[in-house]
Amino acid sequence: MRNVPSVVPWALASAVVLALSATPGARQPAVARSAIVFIGDGVDDHQLTIARNYLLGAGGGFSFEYFPYRAGARVLTVLESDPSIPEYVGDSASGGTAIAAGVVTSRGRIATRAGNGQAVPTMLELAAAAGKWTGIVTTSSVTDATPASFVAHINRRFCQGPDDMGPTPTDPRCPEALKANGGLGSIAEQIAVSDVDLLLGGGYRHFDQLDESRVSVVRRARDAGYRLVRDVAGLDAIEGAPGKLIGLFGDDTLPVEWVGEADARARPVEFESDGSVIDPQPFRCVDNPAFGSRPTLEAMTEFALERLGAAPDGFVLMVESASIDKQAHQGRPCGQIGETRALDQAVRVAASFQEQHPDTLILVSSDHGHAAQIIPWPSLFASRAEPQYPPGKVARVRTLEGGVMTVSYGTNENYLEEHTGTQVPVFARGPGGESVRGLMRQSDLFGVVLRALGL
Repeated sequence: MRNVPSVVPWALASAVVLALSATPGARQPAVARSAIVFIGDGVDDHQLTIARNYLLGAGGGFSFEYFPYRAGARVLTVLESDPSIPEYVGDSASGGTAIAAGVVTSRGRIATRAGNGQAVPTMLELAAAAGKWTGIVTTSSVTDATPASFVAHINRRFCQGPDDMGPTPTDPRCPEALKANGGLGSIAEQIAVSDVDLLLGGGYRHFDQLDESRVSVVRRARDAGYRLVRDVAGLDAIEGAPGKLIGLFGDDTLPVEWVGEADARARPVEFESDGSVIDPQPFRCVDNPAFGSRPTLEAMTEFALERLGAAPDGFVLMVESASIDKQAHQGRPCGQIGETRALDQAVRVAASFQEQHPDTLILVSSDHGHAAQIIPWPSLFASRAEPQYPPGKVARVRTLEGGVMTVSYGTNENYLEEHTGTQVPVFARGPGGESVRGLMRQSDLFGVVLRALGL
């Protein structure tokens, strides 16, 4: 056996113990009837501060930042080739799986164990088995890594539809998940026959594909009892109608609500011929015309709570603000700020629901951290003989309180910004939330929800 520091197996073993203690057969008295889990994709304290400064000012705070229970969560990930060794930076698949299923896994895996691919039950599956209604709301495709982690089981997050399953010259994809090989099929195929009562988001193109039997995934979903809507009018028309529902309001990830004026974004730092720095032009955030008439995250959350709130035995709902991460990857601060605003608005809807239904646990957290951070401009070292400025890309944003905030994306100049290995915040309110405290493991959040619901 490889000689590794004792802290590694201790951390992984304790995570497994916690996950096992939260599985059926070790039931505890329920203190909550329902649970709403919010995931701000890519949110860490840096991303919250960027959005808070712009939206609320340096002295402001988001609604969830005033929740009574707060903790930090360590994001644990392991190597696929050797799950006894930690990988120090996770992704949405491993982070989503940690929250959804209480398991520390490798990057790219959806509710399966690293190394052997064993499927692990998710909180939505366990809740449904106990008679609760379940739902997913997201601004990404419903087949994307975070929502998929709550409803599907597959070794590769990119196998979202039947057309994504076969190997390519650079990616082995998921041939073992093909139904012909005894697998469960792509993520969309698994969603189509799942027990989830409500899914709202994007991703129609992954359902508008033919499976191995040359039947569309949309048809499979309808045969399994789902009604499918594509726009707000369809959502309004179906309000109050019984049965399972999938709302797909875009072909893939939904457009963000905000963009930089004139499509401004972060750019590499540039210099004059004499070596002096060129100050990037500050910009503001404006409405994104491409968002159109799609439902906002706030509206989708409100619809979901109205529908799931009728569940006789309660419900579990996961709500994801997905493009905080996706816009940070692209160095677009206004996109991620607007998406953080959307997260806060959706949490406010949940808090209002909880005031009428106090037996509801609300949990707000993240799947991993991101690279964007606030830096001084000009540099603190601008007066040195050899002035130093940040590598990567920089954006300067005019805030609503009259200041200029400089955001650095420091991992790449010409490609996507990286995730980081930082811990992420956790906020909780309602019955069961009192166990959110101190420094936790991300996978502990699975147990927080299950213990609160008595599952």
